[in-house]
Amino acid sequence: MPKKWLKKDTEALKKTASDKTVDELAKAHGATPAEVKAKLDQLGLTSAGEGNPYDDPSVGKYEDAVKKLAKGQWAGAAKALEAVVTESPLPEVVDRARQMLFVARQRQGEEGAGTDDPFLEAVVEKNRGNLEAALELCKRGGRQGKDERFALLAASIYALEEKADEAADALEKAIEMNPTNRVHAFHDPDFQLLRDQDEHRHLFGLS
Repeated sequence: MPKKWLKKDTEALKKTASDKTVDELAKAHGATPAEVKAKLDQLGLTSAGEGNPYDDPSVGKYEDAVKKLAKGQWAGAAKALEAVVTESPLPEVVDRARQMLFVARQRQGEEGAGTDDPFLEAVVEKNRGNLEAALELCKRGGRQGKDERFALLAASIYALEEKADEAADALEKAIEMNPTNRVHAFHDPDFQLLRDQDEHRHLFGLS
């Protein structure tokens, strides 16, 4: 039977996560290592012996590159993203950086950079300030409920529009589909609205 995490179990896990390994935590909570790891990811925590993805420098480099994209600094963004793809030890960050690198190269007009990818189209529209158009691309065909990339992008747009409840719902869905989105949201300035609201701080692993 799958582990049912009660509130007291979750609080105990938060207090001891950094001091014990996944196997030790699994024994203490009567769960499998996989269940413990999934819960830690959900909470944005790591166990003893694991690196904290929030502290990995490649995450900060990725976010800096995205800021360059937003400002239309395509060449600088491409160079920064290339470094992330080459250097980052985090598969999820590398994957996201590759997607954004494609955007940067597309905007530079490099040969063969044309794409019909609706996600990249949505990112470009958002970076142009066309939030309504970007959100429409995220919603079309129920994409934001099926694809974690669209869910996270939609959440950031809702946050920029100061629609906190919609942003929180979309972000929660994005994290459910891929826990690493908690890390991306933690570093993304677009989500400052939610980080400042007590009822939504848990989405970022904040107490």
